[in-house]
Amino acid sequence: MKTPFILTVAAAAILAVGCDQQKQAVNDRSIDSEKDNIQKTAREAKSEVDKQAKAQKDMLEAESKSAQAKLDAEKARLKAESTPDAQPKVDAAAQNIRDAAGAVGTKVQTEVGTAPNPITTAPTTPATTASDVDQKLSDQVRTAIFGATAEGIAAPSTSVQINASGGAITLKGSVKTQEEKTRIETAAKNVPGVSKVDNQLEVKAE
Repeated sequence: MKTPFILTVAAAAILAVGCDQQKQAVNDRSIDSEKDNIQKTAREAKSEVDKQAKAQKDMLEAESKSAQAKLDAEKARLKAESTPDAQPKVDAAAQNIRDAAGAVGTKVQTEVGTAPNPITTAPTTPATTASDVDQKLSDQVRTAIFGATAEGIAAPSTSVQINASGGAITLKGSVKTQEEKTRIETAAKNVPGVSKVDNQLEVKAE
């Protein structure tokens, strides 16, 4: 009679152990699943941070290229002032630089899902050519010599030709005295922007 009882108790113990093991296995799977979810969330968060960091970096690079393009265009415009014949080519090159910078900025902003900010440039004024500068300097020297009033160094009727080229002034013609020739040369030298005066005036006393 005792043997069946012992067998029953043993079977119950084995069943209880089996249930405990099954519960432990379920708990282990649940923990593993939670770990996987946490790791997945962490990876997604890191991916999003990396994406945002890359987008910010690309935008900064695009803005830097845009600013450099504007600077290059301005340098080209200033350089063109001393080389008027190259102005059309310089304008075209500067425009190409601005277009390229704008395209880069638009592409980067589009890829990161932000609305593109159009790259605007200040309207450029017509470049002052070397001939314009020379003419202006020549007019300034003429005003200093003849003057707008009776205070002029020389009379308006005096035969004096004034040529300007890159800051150098050439004086040609005739004056009545050596003193007048000297005064005219001094007046020309005192004009801002004049770097050299070639006085070829001839003294012809009446």
